[in-house]
Amino acid sequence: MTITPDTLLAMAEGLANQPLMLACVLALATLVTEDGTLIAGSLMVGAGLASAPFVIAAVAFGIAAGDVGLYGLGAAAQKSRWLKRRLPLRKTRDFRRWLEGKSTPVLFASRFLPGTRLPTYLTFGFLRLPLMHFTLVMSVAALVWVTLMVLFVSHVQKAVAHLGGWAGITAGVLVAAGLIMLSHRLVRKSRYAGQLQATQSGVENAS
Repeated sequence: MTITPDTLLAMAEGLANQPLMLACVLALATLVTEDGTLIAGSLMVGAGLASAPFVIAAVAFGIAAGDVGLYGLGAAAQKSRWLKRRLPLRKTRDFRRWLEGKSTPVLFASRFLPGTRLPTYLTFGFLRLPLMHFTLVMSVAALVWVTLMVLFVSHVQKAVAHLGGWAGITAGVLVAAGLIMLSHRLVRKSRYAGQLQATQSGVENAS
């Protein structure tokens, strides 16, 4: 089957007519690709196929749920030798004192810094740092990130809608990808980037 803008639009409209199905698809898709799902959801809002609050809620929920799942995997590794051998979690207890007092900014920044999420979230779970705090911070971080992306990209999508076809879709995707890359760069220059990278290095390389 040849994939055309009309084909994609028809598929999107089919999902849009089933809100519960769309919400489930968006939430579950974040487990495969967060950025891809975020871009797709933003474009649906820009095309008028779904409301911004609906997409924001579904995508943010999926992202936050995935983060908590990684926390749970780290926590489960405490009682599972099989998991402990397969996850980068050696000597993570050495980081407990280092993380105290800075866990909130470290967690928040990790949402915007690729490569640090997996080891950071596993470490928080393995150390059994407060789950409620972890869930709250990651939920707020996901909500902020998704809201900014959806609102900005959907407005750009509407602005270039007159281009039609692949041109309009491509313009929206390029803007979204550029915004994602820009956010990553800004976070890398922040004071917490080094701390996150230190956490990742310590968790993965400790022996």
